Amino acid sequence: MEFLWEMAQSWAEHFQRDLFRYLLAATAVSLSVSWLFRGWMNRRRLQKRRATWRDVRREVGFSMLTLGVFATIGIVTETLRDWGLVQIYWQWTDYPLWWNLASLPVVILLHDAYFYWVHRGMHHPKLFRHFHRVHHLSRTPTPWAAYSFSVGEGFLMAIFSPLILMLLPLHLLIWLSFIFVMIFRNAMLHAGCEFHPRGWVDGPLDFMTTTTHHDLHHQRFRGNYGFYFTWWDRWMGTEFKNYKVMFRQAVDGEFSDETAPAKVQAAT
Repeated sequence: MEFLWEMAQSWAEHFQRDLFRYLLAATAVSLSVSWLFRGWMNRRRLQKRRATWRDVRREVGFSMLTLGVFATIGIVTETLRDWGLVQIYWQWTDYPLWWNLASLPVVILLHDAYFYWVHRGMHHPKLFRHFHRVHHLSRTPTPWAAYSFSVGEGFLMAIFSPLILMLLPLHLLIWLSFIFVMIFRNAMLHAGCEFHPRGWVDGPLDFMTTTTHHDLHHQRFRGNYGFYFTWWDRWMGTEFKNYKVMFRQAVDGEFSDETAPAKVQAAT
């Protein structure tokens, strides 16, 4: 009984930490869209339809389920650490300076590749209904959809953590930085309004995804699978052909036209 009580306490601690990060990111992005930059964001909306409170309640409900999955995988990761299989370290001097500087970009690059292929795989007709359908109930997503997954998708998203921590040695602060980058990026991609400046898709940072990039995925389902970067979509021919046109229309406020989303061409 004492062992079970300790496991329950550990699970609750993991759940609370993940809940804090989810609430922090979703609340910050939601307030930016609906209050802090409301006028600017309203002119940059990506769809004429607006999410309802029913949509938000569904997204929060499934996100709570996902957080339960994350907490469970957190216990697994903790157990692997106790067995010496997870390579988290606390002293910067444990590894060379170059690795401390490079490790965060490396983890983000690996996560982007993992996300692209797992995400694309979940769109296979035999897998979609069982894994990814829940997330796509958010046809007009909000920041609260960041973790709106089925149990299966939540598991696939969560197991990246123990896998990468078994593969690479990471400082605790680097790992926490990655977790915060991931959830804030996730909330922004589901914001429903374009944050990036108009010249973004014509400049040197075009390799980074935008809210438009991911919102088009929610509108059209098959295409624009990337998370942080556009590389995999472009290499694999799965980026919507007129993504940049749609991005410019979004920042110019042209999505008030009901027909705008229908102009999106299917990915090849």
